[in-house]
Amino acid sequence: MHIRWEVIILSPDLERRRELAKILTANGIEFAYASSIEDCKEIVARESVGLIFWDGHLADGACRDLLDSIWSLDRRVKIVLMPHGEDRENHEAIERTGAFGVVPFPCQPTDIEWILSRAVRAERAEDKLEHSRAQHLHS
Repeated sequence: MHIRWEVIILSPDLERRRELAKILTANGIEFAYASSIEDCKEIVARESVGLIFWDGHLADGACRDLLDSIWSLDRRVKIVLMPHGEDRENHEAIERTGAFGVVPFPCQPTDIEWILSRAVRAERAEDKLEHSRAQHLHS
């Protein structure tokens, strides 16, 4: 079983990147920075990415653009939105588009740890399902 821990912090906002980077580092999580969908796609194309933390503001696209771009490369990548204050009302609509979760900013370490824990459990469940399907096909 391979649990993917690599994370991308997708935000043009330096303060948000620093805050999240501190929490991820404290949890021993490897991460990369991206400031656009295109940058993010390049990382996903060459790395095993499990999570993307996105602040919801990008010059080159919106939520659907990000999901479509990333999932065309790897459907297993989980996207977590970290909305700005004015975007919080829209988080339910964003989750319905397929985002893995929503964490308010400024975030608390426990918020990020909860998402990381959920992501690991989801990865394990997906891995077991793939393994079960593979066994069924070969029987």
